Amino acid sequence: MVFNTISVGTVVTPTVIETYLSHYLNRKPLRQKPTAHISYHEGLQLIRRFLQNAAYHTVEEIQAFTSQWVPTPRWVKVEEVTIPQKAIDDAAEALITQLGHKGIDRVGGSKWWQWRRDGTSLKAEWIEMRADHEKRKHSKEHCKRIMLYVHGGAYFFGSVDEHRYQIQRHARKLGARVLAR
Repeated sequence: MVFNTISVGTVVTPTVIETYLSHYLNRKPLRQKPTAHISYHEGLQLIRRFLQNAAYHTVEEIQAFTSQWVPTPRWVKVEEVTIPQKAIDDAAEALITQLGHKGIDRVGGSKWWQWRRDGTSLKAEWIEMRADHEKRKHSKEHCKRIMLYVHGGAYFFGSVDEHRYQIQRHARKLGARVLAR
């Protein structure tokens, strides 16, 4: 079976409907639990069903699906930046120093987790609400809140494109700039 928006939608739609109905029919047992909120409950069930479905597809199919470009709304400002190689090397050195020899051995060595795609640069995005950016630009103030967002997926699947909606919500609610990779 093809792994695309239509096929995934077909698989998860019954889960969304079932969760919605069961959420309101079984509200009492949900009290004092994170799933007391419908959006959390739906999100959790949706992710579970997606991952169950993904288990029947190849890594390449999952990567192709989760790296689809997602448009940025006009009220969100996105600025792509390149992380300088010196910053990458300094960060790796700081982690190696912090972990020490035993820590490095526990994570499997000092090289496998470092950025090492020869001939390519490490890209990231600054994401913030356009209104917050304009306000800051006119007041000539620096942003007081900055968040580093590293999505899960271990670079196996997922991308900033896929997570941009969540990232922009964090930026809006915090009044912050978010650096996302």
